[in-house]
Amino acid sequence: MATADQILSLIRNHLNNDDAQFRKVALQISAVEARSGHAIVARTIQELLNQKKTSIGTIRLVSKNKEVDDLLLQVDTYDNIKDLIVSQELKGKLERVIKEYIKKETLSKHGLANRRKLLLYGASGTGKTMTANALAKEFNLPFFVVRTEKVVTKFMGETGQKIGRIFDFISDVPAVYLFDEFDAIGSQRGMDNEVGEQRRILNTFLQLLERDNSDSFIIAATNSIESIDKAMFRRFDDVIEYKLPDKEQRLALLHEYLYTATDLDFSSAEPLFESMSHAEIKIVCSDIFKESLLNDRTIDLSLVQTIVNMRHQLSYQIS
Repeated sequence: MATADQILSLIRNHLNNDDAQFRKVALQISAVEARSGHAIVARTIQELLNQKKTSIGTIRLVSKNKEVDDLLLQVDTYDNIKDLIVSQELKGKLERVIKEYIKKETLSKHGLANRRKLLLYGASGTGKTMTANALAKEFNLPFFVVRTEKVVTKFMGETGQKIGRIFDFISDVPAVYLFDEFDAIGSQRGMDNEVGEQRRILNTFLQLLERDNSDSFIIAATNSIESIDKAMFRRFDDVIEYKLPDKEQRLALLHEYLYTATDLDFSSAEPLFESMSHAEIKIVCSDIFKESLLNDRTIDLSLVQTIVNMRHQLSYQIS
């Protein structure tokens, strides 16, 4: 049960609009409930917090500049770098980005600049967007997502103008900016469809990216690295690959998302999640918890197998 101090703390944090502290206290209550054997209560708290984390209520349209208010979305930052379950190699690259940011004044004295233009690539659901969000939180900077569907249009010259307005904003407002689905902007100039206009869009972005000397972080993410024009690679300070989780990472993810499953043999369950992305594993684990709560079932290997099979059937239907 939540203590009186925890209840009072929740109320104070709510009144002060301190979402971070509110989440912290709520998670403490969830942990206490889980240790007390109240798995349903603990999981319900987690589910409610996750709804807050991903709901449209956490997204605010940019209002500082009417030139870009339909091109950028400001998103609250909840993710932490330490929570990323990725390879040690990838963690090392991100730690270097963070260290260079912390030491940027020292680097500047020697005529050097910190890494702040990153190209992230890999399969969908492997942590690219989470990385951008977590870096923004680490640097205590606002986080903006470029609305690619609003930027890229069929009218000649309009896309380039919108990209120019975004870079003006990047220069004026230090933040982390994510260009998701970057292949819509950075695809190869030799591709057949609308070659001329695509070349103009690409050249505009290349020039603006190269000229940018702001304090902002520019992060591009793509699932299709092979479609990105080769000229783009040398404009970024680092190109980082995101892979599907390996055995060790899958086990870590299962322990994180199925933390109340005391009757589950995680080593036996892990192979069932092979070839799944981080995001897919999270979705499947959420479905496992829902089935357990709704039908009062113990989370064991049989239940996990059933839900995984349902996920595979869904994938086959839409492929």
